[in-house]
Amino acid sequence: MGVLRAILVDDELKSRSNLRRLLVEYCANVEVIAEAGSAIEALNLIRELNPDLLFLDIEMGELSGFDLLKLLNGQQNFEVIFVTAFDKYGIQAVKACAIDYLLKPINILELSNAVDKAAVQINPKKENERLKELIANIDRGDDEQRIAIPLSDKIEFLAINKIIRLEAEGNYTHIYLDNNKQYLVCKTLKDYQELLEGHNFIRTHQSHLINFRKISAYVKTDGGYIALEDGSQAPISRQKREEVLLKVMKGKF
Repeated sequence: MGVLRAILVDDELKSRSNLRRLLVEYCANVEVIAEAGSAIEALNLIRELNPDLLFLDIEMGELSGFDLLKLLNGQQNFEVIFVTAFDKYGIQAVKACAIDYLLKPINILELSNAVDKAAVQINPKKENERLKELIANIDRGDDEQRIAIPLSDKIEFLAINKIIRLEAEGNYTHIYLDNNKQYLVCKTLKDYQELLEGHNFIRTHQSHLINFRKISAYVKTDGGYIALEDGSQAPISRQKREEVLLKVMKGKF
């Protein structure tokens, strides 16, 4: 895709000016078409200008960046890169469904990478399903959260509580669900470990990440391994054995 038409949304003028300067210097494929200092101002600009990309602050006075997305009521034909000074907002909903998440002060390389990812995904003719899922994730409980799985021909959304285990294969990850479905995704296991942090997943081995709630048994023989509800097994590395056993015995993280 060519030039990405972007709107900067931040209640701090200094932050918007800094981001605009970085985009001009390091992201030649981004054209800043407007700026907004509030969610309401941004709402009107989005409806008027139909941008490709939104750089969105989260905490902005009375209405947050999340509130802005809700006000759009599912009419999102753009991608979102969150930009905020508050790392407490690095929540799973954002990690699972936003293009990227940047902390202030902005790292130039991270900004460039985020723009590159947005450029790959943007399709103005198609409603952004990932943003719909992001908005839904904000209001869902932990047990109902979903993550976006990039496949060759589509993006599929998986309920986290349906995942039994994940297994690494180089830079790819196999994802196994409790309905016997499985996916091969071009993303590392480390990426998914970070994504699923706080959702009862445990790394038992360099190549295995399992859903603690799907464990059926801890087997001590044969060096020790985890038996899962679907009949599969996950090995436990020597380095992880003490940590895994402690968490299994306590039944919590």
